[in-house]
Amino acid sequence: MKAITQIGLVISVIILILAFGCKDSKSLAFISSSAPTKAQLEKSKFIKIFSELDSLPEYQRQNYLQSFLINYPNSPIIEDSSIAIFYWYGKASMVLMNGDIQYGWARPDTMNIISLGGENFFYRIYSLPDDARIDYQFIIDGKTITDPRNPITTPSGYGEHSQCAMPLFKTKAVREYRPGIEHGTVDSLLFQSKQTSLQPRMLKIYTPIGYEYLSKLPTLYVNDGFKAIEYCSYINILDNLIANKKIKPIIVVFIDFVEGDQEYFISKTDEYLTAICDEMIPLVDKNYKASVKPEERVLSGISAGAHISLLTVFKRSDRFLNAAGQSPTITKQLFDALKEINLNEKKHKTFRFYFDVGRYDLLSGAFDNQTYLYANQLLDKEMTKLDIIHSFNIYNDGHEWANWRERVGEVLIYFFSK
Repeated sequence: MKAITQIGLVISVIILILAFGCKDSKSLAFISSSAPTKAQLEKSKFIKIFSELDSLPEYQRQNYLQSFLINYPNSPIIEDSSIAIFYWYGKASMVLMNGDIQYGWARPDTMNIISLGGENFFYRIYSLPDDARIDYQFIIDGKTITDPRNPITTPSGYGEHSQCAMPLFKTKAVREYRPGIEHGTVDSLLFQSKQTSLQPRMLKIYTPIGYEYLSKLPTLYVNDGFKAIEYCSYINILDNLIANKKIKPIIVVFIDFVEGDQEYFISKTDEYLTAICDEMIPLVDKNYKASVKPEERVLSGISAGAHISLLTVFKRSDRFLNAAGQSPTITKQLFDALKEINLNEKKHKTFRFYFDVGRYDLLSGAFDNQTYLYANQLLDKEMTKLDIIHSFNIYNDGHEWANWRERVGEVLIYFFSK
């Protein structure tokens, strides 16, 4: 293997373009290729290293590789702020890499192989934006593992992933616990819907410092809230933003996710909306000093939980006028709800939305089986046409908790800024 080829990746892109068709390239992005350009490959010193390794007689490769491993013990290697080199070394006949840049975990890449006798050296080179942050795993002869040479792992809800962060990506300091400030309190409350098909679950209720002296507080409801606490450092962020006077004191209701909720988020939406709006809100308002105004309530979530959050504002604006969604699943229901807006009533002028999506988000599963990126861009365009107040952003990342947690502070400031 003396020549570095990207044939497999090029074929994948062609197949995807044929499958999904051409989009409005002037306004809507499609799929970002992570294949390095010819110029990048020619400039890369690591391409030269791997070519030299491959050109050696097999019995000489081991010594050459050991020198490389001493100088570059960790994977991935970042070169010129735009090239990421991933590698694995050991006894295996095939190594695949899968992750966000493999079209949202849909098409694992086969890593290039250089034989060293009993062991093999595998590598793959990608071009990424200088602020990208992605999750990935290796598949070693069919067994999925994190990168053993990468000490940084992230939570996924499906076990740990390895992380690749490019130089301009910086994790938010607001996520860190600060011992020198006063902290809010987290209580538990059991919620049991009258709809027996909807399983009972616990709620965790955050109340801010000084709560005993406050009243009529804005309230945020968070779908999949227990994972949001665990994976997103949510409590730390709330404490820090309130202490820094970046946001008002608020109440936050973290809703536990239980088996079957996915169906309620996407298809059985009316049942879930009824439970949240007509049962959960009265329960919270009875036990906590929450504002009863719909303009002071926000519903948020990720993925399918983001879908139900956005939809709730259209369906139940008597309860919620604000919603946030991170990598939301976009469905026909959302577009149908937009079509039903009566422009003469101007009620939609009181809506406020926040949503974002990753450039390497999921390949399919959204509206009309489009990519998450494209479907979210369509929603942004429709909201803009209707002059609905909203914030929409595309980030150089994927469908991961490790991405969503970086934007929790932005969501809170957007809705609750002082």
